[in-house]
Amino acid sequence: MKINQAVILAGGRGERLMPLTKNIPKPLVEINKVPFCDYLIQSFIEIGITKVLFLIGYKGELIKERYSNLNGLKTEFSNSDLNTQTGKRILNAYDFLDEFFLLTYCDNYWPIDLNSMLINYHKKNVPISTTVFSNKHGSGEYGLENNIKINSKGYVEKYDKIRKSQGLNGVDIGFFIINKKFLEISEKNLSFENDMLPKFIDQNNLAAFITDKQYYYITDLKCIKKFENVVTMNKFKHLSSNYFYNK
Repeated sequence: MKINQAVILAGGRGERLMPLTKNIPKPLVEINKVPFCDYLIQSFIEIGITKVLFLIGYKGELIKERYSNLNGLKTEFSNSDLNTQTGKRILNAYDFLDEFFLLTYCDNYWPIDLNSMLINYHKKNVPISTTVFSNKHGSGEYGLENNIKINSKGYVEKYDKIRKSQGLNGVDIGFFIINKKFLEISEKNLSFENDMLPKFIDQNNLAAFITDKQYYYITDLKCIKKFENVVTMNKFKHLSSNYFYNK
């Protein structure tokens, strides 16, 4: 199995990044004068992704304007209104989805180890897997607080967005591998995190790929400055001007 498509949840308002997101959506917030999403998409290209689907909402026209007609990369856009939750955004784009795809958040960056993720996915024999940061040293977004519980066999037992449950032992950072046919179409305004993931967990259908490799996040102004320093130190690449030949 090969993953050719990355799907980015990019429709939120980015309220914690105000005033930066007053006029632009979160994926376009600049890191060292380059939109964050340019770094994210470049990381996709480096693992062989050839198609990117943006699930847009808030100021989505700006995302579409920047990433339409990229040279050598197929981009598509599925627009939902501002009140549409994450799960419904995915379901609204059902016809755009590959049979297997990589789903990511628009504000996390992690050096993707897709080959190891796929090996784990097949070994666990599940329709969906998530990437979980081990957070051994409290370098996750909320320090030592975690939001996910993984059992000894590598399956997710609990997802807790507010991080209050007992036994939580990792941080969900996105980078999901998903088999499209297991997504149940619904007219309800579903949240991916609060409605869809718990159902997969109850069915023992959500596996974890556990990583010690640090991830980075741009959820507030302090995090942006930190990521800028990391980008400079590690020389993370972003989309080159060659991709914007029609701009």
